[in-house]
Amino acid sequence: MARPRNGVGAGQPPLRSGLPTLRGVTRAEEVYAAALRLFTQKGYHATSMQDIAAAVGLYKGSLYHYIGSKEDLLVQVFERAMGSLLIEVERIVTDGSLPPTQQLRSIVQTHVEAVAQNREALTVYLHDFRALEGESLEVVRAQRDRYRSLVETIVERGVRLGEFATPDVGAATLGLLGMCNWVVQWYRPDGRLGPAEIGRLFADLMLEGLEASPSVGPGTARRESRQTSG
Repeated sequence: MARPRNGVGAGQPPLRSGLPTLRGVTRAEEVYAAALRLFTQKGYHATSMQDIAAAVGLYKGSLYHYIGSKEDLLVQVFERAMGSLLIEVERIVTDGSLPPTQQLRSIVQTHVEAVAQNREALTVYLHDFRALEGESLEVVRAQRDRYRSLVETIVERGVRLGEFATPDVGAATLGLLGMCNWVVQWYRPDGRLGPAEIGRLFADLMLEGLEASPSVGPGTARRESRQTSG
């Protein structure tokens, strides 16, 4: 089995430009990487600014040259975890030339590969997004709702065109997202299946479950767009 290409932040834009560099990496990037590692290992609330400072060999006060607060680092984790994935799924959804079956397959494979490539960031994202407050929390919630809505649009379109059959579009969408997100709990880079293989398997399972039988006509599902919890 070919070893999957993994790496936190792969394909993501740099945090900021014009900061001091250390061995070709910005110090801000080192701070981010240390915080992400600690958030993953200890949890956001159990990680202190002192922990992060010690991990990068800085005094606690020196951290504020690179970040405004611990929450700023969490926001950056969330931006990296979902930013490029959301952009790619929006591209898939807006391509009306693709049938819903192909769109949904692409979304599942893209989601699974994003989880595998950004395991630490997605782990923190899924476990600690409620640690944010105020405007930051609202932005993350809006992002989550936007993503769910995009996937739900494809499931609903598939029902309308007779490709899918489900009694509840909203529940089917949440089931799909839960299946893809749970990969973060058990995926290992040296495991038996790589991200592409897992994505294909999950897409097959989901599409087989949604496949409309010949006796089922278009538009037989009812739309249930309940807000995700949180």
